[in-house]
Amino acid sequence: MATIPDQGDRVAPDSAPRHPRRPVVSFALWDGGMSAFSSVILTFVFATYVASAVASEGAVGEEAIKAAQDHGSQVLTTWQAVGAVAIALLAPLLGNLADRGGARNALLRITTIATVVVVALMPVVALDSDYLALGAILIALAVVFSELAGVFVNSVLPEVSTPQNRGKVSGTAWAVGYWGSIVCLGMVLVLFVMPGTGLLGITGEGGWNYRAIPVFVALWILVGTLPLMLWAPKHPASAPGERWNPWQGYASIIKRVIRAFREEPIMLQYLVASAIYRDGLGAVFSIAGVLAANAYGFSTVEIILFGIAANLVAGIGVFLGGRVDDRVGPRPVIIVGCLGIIVLGLVVLAFGSALVFWVAGLSICLFVGPVQSASRNLLTRLSQPGRETENFGLYATTGRALGFLGTAAFAATVALFQDTRTGILGIVIVITVGLVAFVPIRLGAAGKAPVAG
Repeated sequence: MATIPDQGDRVAPDSAPRHPRRPVVSFALWDGGMSAFSSVILTFVFATYVASAVASEGAVGEEAIKAAQDHGSQVLTTWQAVGAVAIALLAPLLGNLADRGGARNALLRITTIATVVVVALMPVVALDSDYLALGAILIALAVVFSELAGVFVNSVLPEVSTPQNRGKVSGTAWAVGYWGSIVCLGMVLVLFVMPGTGLLGITGEGGWNYRAIPVFVALWILVGTLPLMLWAPKHPASAPGERWNPWQGYASIIKRVIRAFREEPIMLQYLVASAIYRDGLGAVFSIAGVLAANAYGFSTVEIILFGIAANLVAGIGVFLGGRVDDRVGPRPVIIVGCLGIIVLGLVVLAFGSALVFWVAGLSICLFVGPVQSASRNLLTRLSQPGRETENFGLYATTGRALGFLGTAAFAATVALFQDTRTGILGIVIVITVGLVAFVPIRLGAAGKAPVAG
């Protein structure tokens, strides 16, 4: 099988931004703003409030409370699965529209603002089990909009960077995202959660100490993402003046995939392999709070503190990893990062102490960010000019199509061994499978360090 051409070293003629620092800073700040949704709403705080406190409100007795919380988790994940289907259907379609019609920046603004609006609506989820479905739907809807926004933001990367500094720019943006999560989680902890009411004095009556948090997060997202919404580089249409409708969009995508089978098999192989290991990486963060609470008995405050530490380590890791990416290329970063996570995951599995969970868990976070950042960089280097947004749509679709693997493997191993801690084995298996699929791909120049000049 032939390796791909030296696409990794190309630079589009108009890729150099007129104001080089402003677009790069705006690109990084977007990650810093949107990361608050992932860390505060989806992972550590609000989703836990919905699936635990809201779901079990009114239940009496330990067994009834546990059954209600299990039902809450089921409702939450079911609606997220529905959202995953929506993303899988919409991401490539809107990516196609963004590239062919030049609507990338408009779609970026629409999906980002939609995320802010949905998050701002979350305080309506009262501490009442009747609001469980509403809470799950709002969270799933926000996931859909934020993931779609991410498709358009990822396609900005080659326009605000060169092949020589793309790893640095991508890694720095990921790092700003993690550091943004740290600051936001810390402020949530101090203002709303600890001690009891937080500095704002909002009590837990009616769940308001948790219900007020999304308003703060919505403002955080808006402030962080506004610069890129204002100053995203222009994205010219690849088919200006051509009429477009969804059916033509899907037909174009199908033709694109068929053509890629013949002309870009390497990229398709990469999309599948990366979807597998990326889902394992996503599961590392999404189940961190569950592991901490159910396997090690962490309190809400302890979970948030662990989240702050995890994001701090991940930010350092991805900041350094981006620079390594520029020196050696994305392929070695992905391989070494996945191997590190696999080994450390087995350490967590082998030793059941909270100290090992803290040390090994935080060490895992050191590798997660660099792999995610290098994966994004690699796709930009595999993509033909003008196809970046469409390819990131396929990137999101393949990720969502296989998005059940990490959580399903986690649940299956827990059910098999009747121990929450053993769920880490399922995630390790998923990342291993993805790595095994990735290693044989002949990436050519795209996987190596860019050639200077």
